[in-house]
Amino acid sequence: MSLSNTGREALSAILSNESLFPRIKDADLSTVASKLARKQVTAAGLTRADLLDLKAALGEVVFEKTLDGLSPHHIKLLARRLDKNAPEIEVNTGSSALAYVRQILNGEVTETPAAHAEPEPVQAPSEPKKNKYLGRKAFRTGR
Repeated sequence: MSLSNTGREALSAILSNESLFPRIKDADLSTVASKLARKQVTAAGLTRADLLDLKAALGEVVFEKTLDGLSPHHIKLLARRLDKNAPEIEVNTGSSALAYVRQILNGEVTETPAAHAEPEPVQAPSEPKKNKYLGRKAFRTGR
């Protein structure tokens, strides 16, 4: 006899019939919750408010475990997604990007609008250096 047909029903069945699953501990459930939350955290279009709602729903311990479990690449993407104009020094490594994400979530950093960002000075294009090798006869003729 099947308890469920879909993944949601299966998880609900496990949680509602704990006597059938005596070997499943709380740590196992928090690991599964963290894996599911990781999928949501790495989703495109996530805002600070969405992350705060997720943190409230999961609890601080599981949410922090989720953030710590992200790869450096994903945490850098998350930091860039939350603040598109973040200084490069803040998001150049995984640990600095994670600290920056935590600052954004705590309200210590607000997203800097692109209109207030300082424009970089435009430099005139310089003359490219000549490559002496390209002018050699052996290069031109293949000999």
